[in-house]
Amino acid sequence: MTDANRLQHLRRIADLLRDRDLSRLSAAGSAKSKTEDLLAALDQTRSTADLNLAIAGQVSDRFGTWTANRRSQLNQQLARETVVWMAAQTAARLSFGRSEVLGKIVKKR
Repeated sequence: MTDANRLQHLRRIADLLRDRDLSRLSAAGSAKSKTEDLLAALDQTRSTADLNLAIAGQVSDRFGTWTANRRSQLNQQLARETVVWMAAQTAARLSFGRSEVLGKIVKKR
């Protein structure tokens, strides 16, 4: 195998790794966005105006407790997803750079 063939082969591998890493970045970003949407939805409460005042208070208290617990769970999930997204960003940058550099080297030959 000649050096030119090896470079072409290496460039194809780098392109595949770039595509894989960009796909992983996209998936991580989507998961993170979904969790952010779920957190934002917790702030939208339903009106209890049509309920008895005592029942409305109980509903409000229980809903507040539930949303606090849910918000805590979602914030933990969002933190984990953010770490995955940041790692995917770094990997995508590296593989994109490698692919670009190899592409330029192949074109010069």
